[in-house]
Amino acid sequence: MARAPLLQLTDISLTFGGNPVFSDMSLVVQEGDRLALVGRNGSGKSTLMKVMAGLVLPDTGRVVTPDGVRVGYMEQDPDFAGFATLGDFATATLDPSEAWRVEAAAEGLKLRLEAEPGRASGGERRRAALARLLAEAPELMLLDEPTNHLDIEAIGWLERNLLETRAGFVLLSHDRAFLTALARGTLWLDRGVVRRQDQGFAAFEAWREKTWEE
Repeated sequence: MARAPLLQLTDISLTFGGNPVFSDMSLVVQEGDRLALVGRNGSGKSTLMKVMAGLVLPDTGRVVTPDGVRVGYMEQDPDFAGFATLGDFATATLDPSEAWRVEAAAEGLKLRLEAEPGRASGGERRRAALARLLAEAPELMLLDEPTNHLDIEAIGWLERNLLETRAGFVLLSHDRAFLTALARGTLWLDRGVVRRQDQGFAAFEAWREKTWEE
């Protein structure tokens, strides 16, 4: 018996300020998918990721995840309000018995859990958001620009972690080397429509450049 997809969007439409962002969009994320979400600037990539995470409700259509499937989302600018330390933020969604997961991620990312969010650098705040998501260990991870503000060492650690994970993930990133190393398929958002290409990111880039040239 075929397993249900981790996430399914069916006939999604969304309008902001009278302007259509998506129209009758459908896509499926299967177990084990490792996808790059790409598109021109302003095409709605971050908005689509928020729809996938359930944070933005479409005007029409359905967003479905099976029972027992958790979708984790790491946004570009997490809200640290109310948290005294980065560690408090990173462990907020976990049972105390699972705090070790954050500590393990913090060690790999070189994150100071005791740092105050208001005094932390952009890189430290990004590390805290990553540690929180990785510690939650959802079945599907949605990562919006995860390598922003990270140094080469932290990017390398994250890349190795994602290569080893059993979770599915969707990556939105301008870091082509990162996408080339990790993505095994591509969701191409173009004029409100998603086109899926089941090939490595480098092969997709070559295909897209040829398509646009023609």
